[in-house]
Amino acid sequence: MLLLNALNPRVATLIRLLGGALVSWSVVKSNPAPAFGGRGLVVLILLVIAVAAWLVWTLWSAGEHAMTADVYVIAIAGAALTAASPSSAASAFTFVAAMVAGVRAGLLQGLGVAVVSGATIATGGIIYNHSAVGVLAYTLGFAAVALGGTNLRQLNLRADQAELLLAQTQMAHEEQVRSARLEESARIARDIHDLLAHSLAGLTIQLEATDALLAQGAETDAIRERVQRARALAREGLQETRRAVGALRGDPVVPPPEAIAALVKQYEAPAQVKLTGDETLLAGQVGETVVRVVQEALTNVRKHAPDAEVRVVVNADAQEGVDVTVENRAAAPVVGSGLAATGGGYGLRGMRERATQLGGTLAAGPTSEGWRVSLHLPREPRP
Repeated sequence: MLLLNALNPRVATLIRLLGGALVSWSVVKSNPAPAFGGRGLVVLILLVIAVAAWLVWTLWSAGEHAMTADVYVIAIAGAALTAASPSSAASAFTFVAAMVAGVRAGLLQGLGVAVVSGATIATGGIIYNHSAVGVLAYTLGFAAVALGGTNLRQLNLRADQAELLLAQTQMAHEEQVRSARLEESARIARDIHDLLAHSLAGLTIQLEATDALLAQGAETDAIRERVQRARALAREGLQETRRAVGALRGDPVVPPPEAIAALVKQYEAPAQVKLTGDETLLAGQVGETVVRVVQEALTNVRKHAPDAEVRVVVNADAQEGVDVTVENRAAAPVVGSGLAATGGGYGLRGMRERATQLGGTLAAGPTSEGWRVSLHLPREPRP
């Protein structure tokens, strides 16, 4: 049965038809043979019923997963035909029916078919004076085949479960891959935002200052100084972009303390930086997160409070973790500056995402003197 289910449906149907034809031929050639009178008439009627039910099973219900009437008819007609024509292979009808019952419905249904078929043979044995040993042998044989069908049913169920588990595993793997891609895309988007926002913010300030000097008719030296500063910022932005691309490729990166000092140095207004504790804790993702948060905080100061005094404090403690504070005093925005309107609001969200990924927290809000961004990362970030 398992082999037939694995075959092409047309091939399986041809095999069933061929099997039914061979069993019917053995009945036709047996003694007593089908006839229109006496015991031969009984054989003929039972053979017609068995073959009709066999055809229904072969052409219609072979693919069913529940018991159907044609299976019971094959079993009973085959058992009665076995009793009426003991020299034929009519018992094959009943053996197949018992097997089908075990495969479709389990052990109880298979044994039920075996018992009913055995009782039918026993009744025929009484009528035609057969030995009880033969009846018992047939009954046990039917029960054994039903048990075999039950085992095939279990194999089919296990195969279906294994296939379902494989499909679920593949779906879970695809979901993990999709999630990893989304996470990587978000990380790259944060890096791009941080780099462009930081570089372009400083460059925009220089260009706006240059434009103001031109409008005021300032001296060439002052204008040239601003242009040179804008060029330097553009060059630094390109270098930072190269470093970021190198980091994505696994190339060595600038140590976080040096990167933070460079960011503060690039800031136009008065700025202070203080690094305390164990700098070795600023490694890997922790160091990258600290640098990006400081970078984005300074960019926001440039946008919303140009020329404000800034203080950056980084404390790396082996017990408490890493704490970063970027605080600025209030300063009036440059009149006519469009820099505060730039960006899509992804900076603060990106900083929070970085902190959350490492099990930390980030807070940003006004103070009595200006604005403060605070980052805390635990000693051992959660995976």
